[in-house]
Amino acid sequence: MRWDEQGRTAVETALNEADVLGLRIGSSAEWCELLVHVLALPESGPIDPDARRILRLNAPARVRVLLRKSLPDGGFGPALPLADLAAVEEFFAGLTWSGQMYGWRFLDEPALTADWPAEPSLTVHCGPDTGARELYWFNECGRTDGGYCIEGTVSFADLTVLRANGTPVSIADFTADGRRYWQALNSRDERLSGEAQRVAQTGTPGWRLYTRASADRG
Repeated sequence: MRWDEQGRTAVETALNEADVLGLRIGSSAEWCELLVHVLALPESGPIDPDARRILRLNAPARVRVLLRKSLPDGGFGPALPLADLAAVEEFFAGLTWSGQMYGWRFLDEPALTADWPAEPSLTVHCGPDTGARELYWFNECGRTDGGYCIEGTVSFADLTVLRANGTPVSIADFTADGRRYWQALNSRDERLSGEAQRVAQTGTPGWRLYTRASADRG
């Protein structure tokens, strides 16, 4: 994809208020994938009823994950150790509720990890540093024993997007669908009314069972 300011901002707009619900690395570490739900509005018709997308971060160099428990004062506790990526998957599988990313800025912004401890919960070195990109993601979420924040970074060379069934989605379509959603929301487009979104979400497939009945976010 084009990594100028316009291209970066377009991807970040498409990711704003996305749910991050999984993290996995290819067997040869040729890619790292984030499983997400996005807000996507096609050029015609209602909001996309299948919000699942795979962000494939190609040629990853380093993957970091930080897991912390939420504190009553709004802060977070110390890093909780994660043995490996299987432990990350176990954590996602045990959630009872999930939040969305917000803030509009997720790419190439070191300040987003300024509050991290010196050692995160997990670091995976995948290969040589072949690209200067870094994606930051997070999910403020909960389990039966309370609230957590799980977040991470992936340094990588390039990005591709897939649907849940593996069908490629061009970066142009991915970013256009996201931009169109936010434009429609700001203009009070009837396709994003509460009722329209409830209809679109009926029977919507999700990466996790606990997200399928998520509340209207419009």
